[in-house]
Amino acid sequence: MLIIFIYHNMKLLFPTSGNGDCIFCLAAKDDGTFFSMMVDCHVFTLEIKAIVTDTLHCHIDYLVVTHIDVDHIDGICNMLNQMPELKIGHIIYNNLFAKKEEDQQIEPLTDFEKEQIEKLKTTVPKWKPRTEHTVAAKNVLALSTLIQRNWKDAWNKNLTLITSEYLTLGELGKMFIVSPTQAAIDELNKYILDEFARKFYKRYPLEQGKEKGAELFELLSLLYNQKDLLLENKISTSISTMKAEYGKPDREDTSKTNRASIAFVWELGNKKILLLGDASSEIVIEGIKAYKKKNQISLNEKIYFDAIKVSHHGSDANLSKELLKHIDSSNWIFCGCTSSAPHLHAIVNIIYQPLLKTIKKRIMYFNSLYYKNDIYNKMKINVQMLKKEGIKIDVEHINEITL
Repeated sequence: MLIIFIYHNMKLLFPTSGNGDCIFCLAAKDDGTFFSMMVDCHVFTLEIKAIVTDTLHCHIDYLVVTHIDVDHIDGICNMLNQMPELKIGHIIYNNLFAKKEEDQQIEPLTDFEKEQIEKLKTTVPKWKPRTEHTVAAKNVLALSTLIQRNWKDAWNKNLTLITSEYLTLGELGKMFIVSPTQAAIDELNKYILDEFARKFYKRYPLEQGKEKGAELFELLSLLYNQKDLLLENKISTSISTMKAEYGKPDREDTSKTNRASIAFVWELGNKKILLLGDASSEIVIEGIKAYKKKNQISLNEKIYFDAIKVSHHGSDANLSKELLKHIDSSNWIFCGCTSSAPHLHAIVNIIYQPLLKTIKKRIMYFNSLYYKNDIYNKMKINVQMLKKEGIKIDVEHINEITL
C-alpha cells in the first residue's frame, strides 16, 4: 500500500511586542487556515490581537510559555484576560508549584500570607508602552490563575519538559526540547523555595503544596527578574570594532529563570526551526547534543536549521561561539530588546562563523526599528562593507517568513 505524506508550509510570524518575544509558528491547512503554536507575548498589541482573531479565528493549537518573565508573559496574561472565548488546545508551561495545587491536602494561606502576597504584587514591574497601542491594560494577574479560569484542561501539569524524546504536536509536526536541564530547573526551584522562606518566614510545604502555589511561584520569579528594560546601550559598529568584539571571550547568562527557559526544535516534514527563548548557551549545547544522539548525527557535525530565533533578544551572554559550532541557519531572527540587546557580541559571533556549504548567505531579521543603540540601522549601513570583507550577510526589518 502506498502512503503519501503531505507536509504543510511553515510560516513564522514575529510581530513587535514591546521589548519581548511573541512568535507564531503556523502550518497551512488545505482550506487556507492554519495549525498554530503561539510562543510567549510581552505586549498584546492590536496587531497581535488581529493575528489571533483574524488569522487564527480565536483558536490556538499550542500555547508555549518559555519561562516566567514580564517580557514573555505579560501579553499572554492580557490576552487570556481579554479573550475568555479563546480556544486553546494545549498549554506548555513549567511551574514548580502547579502540580501541588490539585492535592486535596493542600495547605491554606494564612491571613498574614494573603497580606504578604498583596504587598509583593505592588512591587512586580509593569510595562509602560511608548510606541505601541496595547489592547486594554492588566492588573497583576497570575498566568496560572488565568489558565485555570477557562483553559484548565489544556494545561498538562505533568508534562515532562526535560527529555531525549520528541513531543508529538499532531498536524503541527513535533517538538524536541533542548532546554532546560534538570539541574537548571533545580537551581531555579531552590531559589524560589529560599525566597518563599525569606519573605514568609517559613519553609514552603513542597510535598503537600499550598493554596495559590502556582501564583506564588510566578510572583517570586517575576520579582527575581526585575529590570529596567529601556536603558541605553551605545555601540560602534565599525569593522575594527566588530572584529575586536568577536575576539572577546563569551559570557554565560547566570539568570536562574533564563537558564530554566524552554528552548526547542520545531520540526514539520523536512523543515526544522530552533526557538531559543531566553535559554543559556551551555544548557542548549547539552540539549543539542541529545538531539544529535536521537537523530544519529555526529557530535562534531554542525546542524542546519531553516531558521533560528536568537536567544534572549540577542544579548551578549546567550549565543556563545561554542554553541555556534553546533548550529547554523540562513535565517536569524531577533525579537525585542533589553538594556543591552540586540548586542554586537551576539551579532559578530554569528557573522564571523564559517558558513555551512548549504548556506549562500545569512539574513538577520530584526522585528523592530526601535532600538536605543540603533543597532538595526548601523548594521544595515555596514552590509556592503562586510560583503567586501567576504562576509555574506543581509540585514532586514521584517516580521514574518515562510519556509
